[in-house]
Amino acid sequence: MIMNQTYALLKTNTLKENTSFTTTIQNYEIAHLDDPAITVITDFQKRPPYTAHATTPIHEALQQMKLLGVKSLFVVNNDNQIIGHVSARDIQSNKAAMIAHQFDLKMTELTVKMLMTRPESLHTLNFDELSNARVGHIVRLLHELNTNYIFVIANEDGNETLRGLFSISRISQQLGENVMANLNSSSVAEMSKVLNLS
Repeated sequence: MIMNQTYALLKTNTLKENTSFTTTIQNYEIAHLDDPAITVITDFQKRPPYTAHATTPIHEALQQMKLLGVKSLFVVNNDNQIIGHVSARDIQSNKAAMIAHQFDLKMTELTVKMLMTRPESLHTLNFDELSNARVGHIVRLLHELNTNYIFVIANEDGNETLRGLFSISRISQQLGENVMANLNSSSVAEMSKVLNLS
């Protein structure tokens, strides 16, 4: 195929030494327990959520997460409506093997719908009620619920929409420590005292 007449030849340069690179992995700002909770939210108005169709094989979903640099995906149906949430932890845990054994399936036959957490089991907070919430409130709630995610909803024109989420991994990154691992009873009590939660 000859395109000499159609497309003008673009001018090129050579790569300069010590050139930095752009990455899709965001460097989040440092946060503290008494900062506003909004500091650690993954806001879907700024970055749309990543999704996988319900029929996506789990190994493909895991590969997608690795490529995107995320640890979970929302599961959607043919109408692009959210029907659940699946994490890398779900796929890599014994849960997948147990489901495969239960239904006499090969691991390669498992889909994200089979492993996903359904909406009725996903904890949510209302975006409009976060104005006075602090990072410490979210950390304590994640610990009390023993979950890695809390989802944030907003009411727009009478409709409930998914606005964002709080992720234990992102909060740990911003705080500079493994929140779930370090949150023992004494640190919870200390946090409660600081935030007047007790």
